Amino acid sequence: MKIIYIYDNIAQIGGVERIFVDKMNYLADKLHHEVYLITSSQGNHPISFPLSPHVRHIDLDIRYHMQYQYRLLKRLWLKFKLNRLCKRHLKKEIDKIDPDIIVCTTTDLSTEVCKLRCRAKKVFESHSAKDYTRLTQDFKKVKPGLLKDLRNKYNTHKRFLLIERCSDVVVTLTQEDAKSWKNASNVHVIPNMTQIIMPQSSTCEKPRVIAVGRLTYQKGFDRLINVWGIVHKQYPDWRLDIFGEGFYNDTLYRQIKEMSLEGIVTIHPFTSNILQEYSNSSIFALSSNYEGFGLVLIEAMGCGLPCVSFDCPNGPSEIIKHKEDGFLIKNGDIQGFAEALCHLITNEKTRKEFGKRARQNVMRYAPENVMPQWELLFNQLTQ
Repeated sequence: MKIIYIYDNIAQIGGVERIFVDKMNYLADKLHHEVYLITSSQGNHPISFPLSPHVRHIDLDIRYHMQYQYRLLKRLWLKFKLNRLCKRHLKKEIDKIDPDIIVCTTTDLSTEVCKLRCRAKKVFESHSAKDYTRLTQDFKKVKPGLLKDLRNKYNTHKRFLLIERCSDVVVTLTQEDAKSWKNASNVHVIPNMTQIIMPQSSTCEKPRVIAVGRLTYQKGFDRLINVWGIVHKQYPDWRLDIFGEGFYNDTLYRQIKEMSLEGIVTIHPFTSNILQEYSNSSIFALSSNYEGFGLVLIEAMGCGLPCVSFDCPNGPSEIIKHKEDGFLIKNGDIQGFAEALCHLITNEKTRKEFGKRARQNVMRYAPENVMPQWELLFNQLTQ
């Protein structure tokens, strides 16, 4: 079977990029499909995760960044030309390969995939909750009223309608997100997978809580720092380590300083050795305002960490088994989140039992359990 994955570029170290690469590698190496990766604007940037030599990479080399050096009118004209160039080059490669399956995300490039005329079945992956896709730079929902905001809302709405009309299947990560694609004729739920199942789990004995993610509104680290202000008063020997970079960096540093938590709450840059950081921790905390899935949850569970998470849309409630391998807290309940952390800090036996169950429960997201679902879906589409 010929399968093409289409994405703008895989230059960033992010969850979607890693999942894309892991799936392509599995399909090519384990299931022996003919797999292609087509990027629109990879350029000279290296692919951020190891790509199997059995996956053929084709870059269309559309230099979208060039438009931003010009004023508005010329920028709009150049963007129009670049979009046409992308469409033309993409059509050429699709005709040459003649794939059975095309897989794309629901981002801007999906519009060009929708318009392609070919025999391939079109699969669109929703990696972020549909209701939270229209975002500003700091990942807050856009407030309507301004012309630009209305245009963004209209373009996103139009793109989603196009995907629902042109897709052979929309694949979501959660049952909750699947409900929002009600106009699509075929919606399938397949969760993310994780290859992070450590051979040896955390001892859950070190006085350290870990959190991981972009420093944006979405991840809610300001809420977690407020939580830690409560926890620290009861357990001053415990530390909170946040691993991430992003828009809210300076804001969070100021909050830590204002709350006199310097040296207690520490923000670290992203690390390539995050597995070691999980293993050196005892609890994982997810303070997000919303999620598309919660990949970091299953990573932490794979390292044997009990998790405490806000029950935010969408994902945590489908991953964490409440009071079995972690705690789900009403979204925004700062006091409740702090009490859950304190309970795990106080009760070492419970902490270790939750961590052990987390490692067992997360096996449902192992590649050998998730990828057969993709294989089955692709076979059904091509029969």
